[in-house]
Parts: sequence; structure tokens; C-alpha cells
Amino acid sequence: MATARALAENGDLAGAVSALESFRKVLSETASARSGDRLCASLEAEVKEMEERMASRHVYEASGRAYILSGLSSHSWQRATARGDSTDGSSLVQAYQTPSMVEMVTRSQASLLGSPSGQRLLRPMWSSFGSQPKPR
Repeated sequence: MATARALAENGDLAGAVSALESFRKVLSETASARSGDRLCASLEAEVKEMEERMASRHVYEASGRAYILSGLSSHSWQRATARGDSTDGSSLVQAYQTPSMVEMVTRSQASLLGSPSGQRLLRPMWSSFGSQPKPR
């Protein structure tokens, strides 16, 4: 990823895509990939998405750069990212995600969209403390 990013930043998008394709080929030949490991499939999907976001200089500058930087950060810290696709339940790009993160993002999205279902997702704050607040 770092090699592909460096190539892209120097204007060599074709070289960056080639580096990512080579990585995916090596990845696909691992025992993890051959056994159908979900984390491996997630990484492959992420790398493929990076390739697609390097289709042109415009696409790279609009979303590809941020996507690859987010991926590099995520993998270096082994933490989930705040990218939209990392919270999409149908996406394979969910490495390092925790149930708490999924719940937090779901609540946030529901409240932003003003969804009535968002109201049901939110628990009263006092439920964490074991008792309800006393009326004044």
C-alpha cells in the first residue's frame, strides 16, 4: 500500500495499480486466501477498491488518496477506520471492527438521518448506571 501510494503521489497511477495488483496476486496465493479466510478476503477487497480509486488523477485526488491513507493508518494501528465502507455490513472491508464500533456508527447514522428507528437504538444514559435519575 505504501509503495502504491508513493507511486500515485509521484503521478504514476499505472505503476501504483500494478503494485496493488501484484500484492493481490501474492495475497491470493497464501494459505489464508486458499482456505477462504474472511480477514484475507477483506484485505483483498480493500486493495481492489484502492485500485479502482486510482482510475484517474481526478478520482485519486477526490477520494483515492484519502482512502489509501485511511487504509495505511488502519493497518499500521490494527484499528477500524472511519471510512463509510468500513461500517457497511454488506462490505468485506471491515477489518478490525468491533461490535461497539458498529453500534456507535449505527446510532450516529440513525440520528443524523432522523430515522425513527434511531430513537429505538438509543438507550437512556442512566441504564449504564443501573438506576434512573430521580425527579426534582
